[in-house]
Amino acid sequence: MLAARQRAGQMARQLQRTCRGYASDAHKPAAAAATESFGAGSKATVALFFGSVLVYQFAPRKGEESAITNLIHKYTSQAEDWEEINALHTKAMEQAGFDRNLFENASNKHRYVDVAFPEAFQSHAPRNIQAGHLINLDHVVEHYKQQHVKDEERKAKKLAEREA
Repeated sequence: MLAARQRAGQMARQLQRTCRGYASDAHKPAAAAATESFGAGSKATVALFFGSVLVYQFAPRKGEESAITNLIHKYTSQAEDWEEINALHTKAMEQAGFDRNLFENASNKHRYVDVAFPEAFQSHAPRNIQAGHLINLDHVVEHYKQQHVKDEERKAKKLAEREA
């Protein structure tokens, strides 16, 4: 009996097996016809070839500078440019200092000497101040202006004596 079973197993394995069909396969749509085109690699290879030909055509000849080099030099600052800019800036600052000195020291009679700031005599928090509480300090400012004028007259007299 054992030999018959073995023989039946061998025969079953040698028989052609059929594919089992499922009912759900009947509802699937038919596959569309495949339209194949060139792949991305093929397109990239062709583009690289034509790109290299284009670059070679516009490459600068011997003794010429390329447009890219000219563009880089246009936006890159040069040391000579900075030297010129700094020299102009220094000259403008010197002229501004000269003009300020000229206008500041034009007349010593009307020059105002600041006592740090007149409010220093009554410095306090600017909150809760009643009307009329602050003192008018114009007479104090006038006093220091007169002292400045006297001091300038004394300096001018001393300078005149020294020159004579």
